[in-house]
Amino acid sequence: MTKINYGDKFQIGVHILVCGDALDPKIVKKAIGENKINAFISDIPYGIDYTASKKNFSKVKVDKDILNDGFVSEKQYAQFVENLITPVISYLTRKNTFYIFNSDKQIFALREGMEKCGIHFSQLLIWIKNHAVIGRKDYLPMHELIAVGWFGVHEFKKSQDKSVLFCPKPNKSSLHPTQKPLSLMRRLILNSTSIGDFIYEPCAGSGSTGIACEQTKRRCIMIELDPEYCWTIIERFEKLGVKVMRVIDKEKKDDK
Repeated sequence: MTKINYGDKFQIGVHILVCGDALDPKIVKKAIGENKINAFISDIPYGIDYTASKKNFSKVKVDKDILNDGFVSEKQYAQFVENLITPVISYLTRKNTFYIFNSDKQIFALREGMEKCGIHFSQLLIWIKNHAVIGRKDYLPMHELIAVGWFGVHEFKKSQDKSVLFCPKPNKSSLHPTQKPLSLMRRLILNSTSIGDFIYEPCAGSGSTGIACEQTKRRCIMIELDPEYCWTIIERFEKLGVKVMRVIDKEKKDDK
């Protein structure tokens, strides 16, 4: 496969991947098309400059910056969240669910950004890891937060679950510095969607949400700004035997 450029679209089995910025409504439209989104499940940038914060403490195998993850104020971060969610609102099904990963630092700004879009902020889940994350805090964090909400009416398939989720964190990943465990992603997906439903992941990273969708027979619409991570996503799916095909834009095809 040739070089991946901004705006390139791929059909990955039943899933979609677009290389682009999820803040751009045109990219969002290109990715979603005529489909309707049942759940927004995303490990969005935390606005904490994760890679830089680990220098001199722990060497992750991928020393790449996470795009859109630089230090920002709470006001800027709330605006970022609002800009990320707004383009997808019109594509949501009547019943829907939002799961957005975040850290303690920006959780209030995350809530503000969600509520500005009309998202009902329901509660926080706490993901407990099996070991602490090295950093500059006095108390090393062994958890991350997951904001739960919905737009209009929410969908929850399981009668009850617990707000504290225990799940081992992958060891230093060669795929992505903040890669989430597939078992955790599957749990969220199974709790709030049905087979065949569409999951939207605007910050796809190494594609863990997409892989979890493949494992649970859901369809994932992924957007990833970094072409290198787009390659990682494609390679992960190909290792599972999933066929990957580049989608040619009608406009480009007509120009030839």
